[in-house]
Amino acid sequence: MNFDSMMPRDPFADDPNDPASFLEDDASEDVPPLSDEERAHVLEDLRIVRECKNILEPRGMRGIYFLCEDCDIMHYYDWDIMAGNMQASLKGELGPVHEPSAEPDVDAYVPWDYAVGYLDGLEGRR
Repeated sequence: MNFDSMMPRDPFADDPNDPASFLEDDASEDVPPLSDEERAHVLEDLRIVRECKNILEPRGMRGIYFLCEDCDIMHYYDWDIMAGNMQASLKGELGPVHEPSAEPDVDAYVPWDYAVGYLDGLEGRR
């Protein structure tokens, strides 16, 4: 499944008045290449995200949440957003811009460790 095609289209794509076009290029947009070890971890996490989407989403778990240390607010990410960010990392790109739901159904999101543990429990592995 190609998660790139599932990302919403940029609302300013092909717009000559795109507000972002007036910003200067930021050097922080240069993404350093992943080490072999980092690449292996991202590939494993991407495999897990795809498995979570296939197995957990039909059970009502839409994605993960975590407490952001910068803003001290919970962030909620659907499986497709997670996969898109990981695929961008593997390509040496920044993750696509996305907007989280204004009022996510917090009961539909779980911590990463819970999702992985749930899969492990289903398969009796690890």
